[in-house]
Formats: sequence, structure tokens, C-alpha cells
Amino acid sequence: MKTNQPGVVLRFQAKPGRGDELFQLCNDLHFTGDPDGPVEWSLSRDASNPDVMWAFEFYRDQDSFDRHYSNQQLDEPHQRVFDLLADEAGLDPSMRVDVHVVFSS
Repeated sequence: MKTNQPGVVLRFQAKPGRGDELFQLCNDLHFTGDPDGPVEWSLSRDASNPDVMWAFEFYRDQDSFDRHYSNQQLDEPHQRVFDLLADEAGLDPSMRVDVHVVFSS
């Protein structure tokens, strides 16, 4: 990863017992052949809740990041992710924070 490389941090709360399904779907979506998809990524399970996923994705450059998130062909697969998220009253099942690398190993 390089300084200023764009990325996103996502937190998804799956419906109870659907965490494994969420992880598998999100993993599969990284292998669609999208040339603008993330070049570095990690899916991590919350140590205190198996239905919570933290995703860290980093993109080649700002242009590829922008194209990826405006690609309407990804709307349907992304909707399948959202359909797995908890929909309990008062619970926000997702969080997205756009980030840029400052330092990396």
C-alpha cells in the first residue's frame, strides 16, 4: 500500500446467525473481475460477535475507487449484501468510512 491510496472501512452487522453467509458473499464479490475493485483487502470477524464483519478495502487510485463505487453493475450484488444485514429497529447495520493510507507496513 502506498501513501494516499484510497480505501474504505466497512462494518456490517448480519442478521442473527447469518455472519458466515455474509463473509462468504463478501469474499466472493472480491473475485468478480472488476478491474476497479480493491487491490488490497481484508475481511475480519469481530471478536465479540460472529455476525459482525469489518472490511478494509484499498484501491489502486482515486479514479478506480470512484469508478468502482459508481458502477451500477454492482448494485445488485451489493443489494444481496444489504439483504443479509440486521434490520432491527434502531440498529444501524452498516457503517462506511472513506479513508486514505498514511503509513503501512
